[in-house]
Amino acid sequence: MWTMRWDVLCIAFAGWFVAYAIQARRRAVLLPPGPRGLPFIGNALHLSLTDSFMQFRQWADCHGPLIYFHTFGREFVVVNDLKMALDLFDQRSGIYATKPRLVMAGELVGKEKTSMVFSKYNALHRKCRRIAHSWMNKQHVREYSWPLQEAASYRLLVSVLDNPANFSEAIRTNAGAVLLKALYGIECLPVDDPNINLSEHVCELTNEAAHPGRWLVDSFPVVRTCPNRHVVPWGHFKRWAAASRETTERLIRGPFNAVKDSMREGSAISCWVADTLLDEAKGAKTVDDIHAAMVAAGTLYAAGIDTTVSAIRMFWLMMVLHPDIQRKAQAEIDAVVGTQRLPTMEDREKLPYLNCIIKEVLRFGTIVPLMPHSLDVDDACTISLRPAIYHNPNTYPSPDEFRPERYLPHSGPVAAFDPEVIGFGLGRRTCVGEHFAQAIMFLNMAHTLAVFDLRPAKDANGVPRPPAVAWRGGHIRCVRVVVPSCPLWRISPFSLLTS
Repeated sequence: MWTMRWDVLCIAFAGWFVAYAIQARRRAVLLPPGPRGLPFIGNALHLSLTDSFMQFRQWADCHGPLIYFHTFGREFVVVNDLKMALDLFDQRSGIYATKPRLVMAGELVGKEKTSMVFSKYNALHRKCRRIAHSWMNKQHVREYSWPLQEAASYRLLVSVLDNPANFSEAIRTNAGAVLLKALYGIECLPVDDPNINLSEHVCELTNEAAHPGRWLVDSFPVVRTCPNRHVVPWGHFKRWAAASRETTERLIRGPFNAVKDSMREGSAISCWVADTLLDEAKGAKTVDDIHAAMVAAGTLYAAGIDTTVSAIRMFWLMMVLHPDIQRKAQAEIDAVVGTQRLPTMEDREKLPYLNCIIKEVLRFGTIVPLMPHSLDVDDACTISLRPAIYHNPNTYPSPDEFRPERYLPHSGPVAAFDPEVIGFGLGRRTCVGEHFAQAIMFLNMAHTLAVFDLRPAKDANGVPRPPAVAWRGGHIRCVRVVVPSCPLWRISPFSLLTS
């Protein structure tokens, strides 16, 4: 009896293997080149659990502008070429506007219904984008956010002055404080704010939940029906998903519900969430409307902190490593703004070199390395690989050098493409917070250069030591400067900072 069952099993497996081999041979004729995978598991063993985009970039160097790989039946196409990315995700945005199915991150952790980044291109996503755009369109950001961002940037300078060694965490607190104030009217604690800490923790959970090849349930959705850990040893993923879902919902529901409670009590202060609920409360406010406002606010808050913080930290790092670039930008600020006041957003168009630095930070740092898309009619994941695009020597000569001059005319070979165009997404998934992010980056960078000289910290013998850098991989690539630089006063507009 048992022998017959094993015979049947072996025959079934052999039949499956032959069918798989035939199908793979047929598909190989139509698919782009890529790394050779193993039967059934594909390229799962090739993927890093931390920085998979580095593996993708190595494959791009080996296989060209378009590569294909698969893991346990899930198929991926990685686009490493600028023109291809624009043709697919911008020119054909109507069919590439949705996101691939992620059972762990999207369904079990619940990101499809709590984050615009992971949601399908459906009614909820479109409603969230409309709400977010009303908060972060160019005119509203100018009228409402610029004064808020300027004041926050002044506080950051004072915080760095008080504790230079903690500048990296001060940058994170500052970005979180601006978003908490604008979205929810919440005043952030100067140190160790629980909302900001929770946001960072959720980002780490999201990185793990969305990592390609990390979870068996993404390739075999039926696994989600397995019993819990006490029945099946490897069923612990359900417990992890449930805990991550609870933490994620706490991040987006906590501040939002606090605004609703203050509105009921009559103590709400003006903020984007409160103003939106008040404006629409006169009509028939639906549960879907309230949920969309909560998701829009939570997405802007969670995603906005990590992307902005990583860009500003990268700027500090590059200025320490390239003092000649720092001095050139400072000379431009001194010539245009002078030393009696700090730069404002009205000065931005007069500071072309500083704007080139912002472009180069976005290119060189590649804050969002992977941008996954999916066809409406096919669940295959199509990824634009920005590190490969941003480091293509045909588009950016000497791509591994940090050279802001590459965007200036008459300064040698000029970059063929502005990295800001794809830096904030393509097609119908373009980041709605672009104007807000551009403003906060410019103000922080301009104020820092106007006030500080950024130099490497010195060891016990007085010898400068280069900063040590730690990266956190994932869907947002965050940099943390471990050994701090030493900010020194250039000028002392302290009355401006404390007024």
